[in-house]
Amino acid sequence: MSDESSRQMEEIYSKYCIPLKKYVISVCHDSVLADDIVSETFYRAIKNIDRFDGENLFGWLCTIAKNIYFNHLKKKENKNSSLDDENFAEVASSTNVENEVIKRDEQRKLHDCISSLSPLERQVVNLRIESDLSFKEIGTVLHKSENWARVTFYRCKEKLKGMLNDE
Repeated sequence: MSDESSRQMEEIYSKYCIPLKKYVISVCHDSVLADDIVSETFYRAIKNIDRFDGENLFGWLCTIAKNIYFNHLKKKENKNSSLDDENFAEVASSTNVENEVIKRDEQRKLHDCISSLSPLERQVVNLRIESDLSFKEIGTVLHKSENWARVTFYRCKEKLKGMLNDE
């Protein structure tokens, strides 16, 4: 790799590493796994740069990362532990059990409401809230406009408020 190519890859890495990691965390919800996926993503991007069409680099990187994550899920052994058991153990050891239970109940209600959104709406909400991506970055990841991402997020937020107020 020439010095010019090396410099270009460093610039790409600097520009996209943090937004890509935020995206991956929103998908896998695991910071350590996200680091591994981001590293593997850049490795595969360098290895397969000839497949890049030259249009949307961030979108291409997100697609690679998502595929790596899905492959990871396919390979992962199925564990028999229940998330509810883990949550119960955390709550039981809490010093303020009542507040923890209320907080978890509110989080569960919000999660249930978010789950009832369409897959695309859920993705917009997760990218904005969990990954802290800008509307422009969300539009890029989803191959839509910045304005579309902004309007969709606003509509989802209003929908969620309505759902939570109805309960």
